[in-house]
Amino acid sequence: MPNYNFKKEVEVYIVSGTNRYQIDVSDVSFNQTFAEQSYTQKTLHAPTDFFEGSVVNKANPANFSFAVAAIEEGDFSILETLMLEVSTFDLFVKTPTDVFKVSGCVITNGTFVIEKSQPLSIEVQGEGSRVTRGESLTGTAQNRSATKTYNIPRKLICTINGTTVPYIVSVTLELQNDIAWAPWNTVNGALTATTANTTQYPSTFTIGKKILSGSITEYLTNINASEAQSWSTNATIEIKSGNGLTSSNFRGFHFGPASCSFTNRANPGNIFTHSYDWRMTENPSNLGDKLKYITD
Repeated sequence: MPNYNFKKEVEVYIVSGTNRYQIDVSDVSFNQTFAEQSYTQKTLHAPTDFFEGSVVNKANPANFSFAVAAIEEGDFSILETLMLEVSTFDLFVKTPTDVFKVSGCVITNGTFVIEKSQPLSIEVQGEGSRVTRGESLTGTAQNRSATKTYNIPRKLICTINGTTVPYIVSVTLELQNDIAWAPWNTVNGALTATTANTTQYPSTFTIGKKILSGSITEYLTNINASEAQSWSTNATIEIKSGNGLTSSNFRGFHFGPASCSFTNRANPGNIFTHSYDWRMTENPSNLGDKLKYITD
């Protein structure tokens, strides 16, 4: 009787350098496709060969995604480091019967999920070089905290140019790393590609740009109605969401203060709201000074 792999039984590990971190995920997915090219087989000597032939000699970049709770302990803070520094790592997905590996991974998108009365979480998307199966875990396992404390955001503060946004409905915060894989298709590689093992896989990439952006939505009232439509290319924005009332015991997400541009628009619904769609325009020497996942 075959043994099946069930997602609910997976264990996810990140190997960065020589260190292995177990990451508790609520969901995970990964895949990789091969690039297929067709060519005409119909000739004067074979006029009825209507179906085209196929050539496969390279793979597209692998894709992966997972979601993790932004707990108060520092067990998952490696994600912040990999996201901000755009560092490469290996992703292992272990089931009771198999170990899958996505090698040469890089995080291309990190969404800091902020919802009222819901634990803070981070949704990660990225690309990698190759997906393999039947692997063994590598790296030295890092110790885990004795406890795991989910961070429910009892504190949510947004300020624009030093003024607090008072009637917040929702907040989004997202970091995008725009990467481009170096060309990996060569004549020699194409000639020697006969199986998946000898297929040409991407290996190196460059960073084109980074985008740190989001939105702040608040209710329209008689107090802030004059701000329903506005814009700015040089506004100072700060967002804090997490647990704790003072800087000494705050745990959670902290963005800014940072120079940003924004456009503000009205949204007429059952209850009128307006949204600030913002994007950071500042270029700090250390991005970690502007975007922080603060843990114990």
